[in-house]
Amino acid sequence: MNITTAVTNHNKIPLRSMLAYTLIFLMIGASVVLHNREMILPEVAALAVGGLIYRNPGWLSRPFHIFLLPSLTATGGFLINNAEFPLAAKLILAVAFVLLTLLLFKSTLAPALATGLLPVITNITSVYFIYAIATFTALLAASMYAKPGASGMHSVSKRRHQDNILYFGLISAWILICAQNGWMHMAAMPPVLVVGFESVHKEDYQFAVFYKQVLCLFIAAFTGVLSLYYLHNLLLSAVIDLIAVTFLLRLVKFKFPPAYAMALLPMVLPGASPKYFYWQVLVTAAVVLGGIYSYKNLRLNRQFKLVFARVNGRRKQG
Repeated sequence: MNITTAVTNHNKIPLRSMLAYTLIFLMIGASVVLHNREMILPEVAALAVGGLIYRNPGWLSRPFHIFLLPSLTATGGFLINNAEFPLAAKLILAVAFVLLTLLLFKSTLAPALATGLLPVITNITSVYFIYAIATFTALLAASMYAKPGASGMHSVSKRRHQDNILYFGLISAWILICAQNGWMHMAAMPPVLVVGFESVHKEDYQFAVFYKQVLCLFIAAFTGVLSLYYLHNLLLSAVIDLIAVTFLLRLVKFKFPPAYAMALLPMVLPGASPKYFYWQVLVTAAVVLGGIYSYKNLRLNRQFKLVFARVNGRRKQG
């Protein structure tokens, strides 16, 4: 890389950051003007930071999916939420629908999980939610371009089907445990499930990454719920949240877009308690990500792989 190219790339970084933050504040500002919090989409913040600031190569290679997949999963989640099912069943169906959608499009765009779950956990009944998802993801997709030589989102784990089954089983079990014990407020926190999906497809999931994920989600939740509780102003709270999360991630030297989504999540959760929300996030993250870490690192993956191979062998013999 020559000096001219380096200077050009350095100058683009503030512009990309400005564009990402502008999109986030445009979204929150629209919700304030229209008096409709359903227009606040926490995962759009993660997509904006991951795509425009961190330049996720998988996302940049297929920017149309940034618009298409969240719009599809949001529509599916909206329809599932309006069905006459228990909440636990709705959440499990929403997760299954998103996983099938990602499989169909050969994608690993984890934030699509959040847009599929959000209408269920917040009980959204207005179609304006879908319009908002489509509008802001379209703006985000239009602001991206394919990075030369970037690997596409179709480049997935060799054990993708096995990992998806394990992930779905773990999340379903956690949702059912929460339903049985009356913990539905912590059954399916979208940023945690997004991180879990990304982590289960990692070839190498180290403890250093695991504890940073849990720590950053906990602190982001703490910042998000307290800023909203004490400031009573969505825009001002968003400013504090973005500054705090950016500082946190630089402090721990960790690129982690879901932390931005977690900080904004209390804005759309009317029941988010300033005393308990961040502890609920900590427990959910520890259980879900801890289960995935164990699967990836404590030889559970080998045992599951052996069982999976035996089942496939029996099917072929039959």
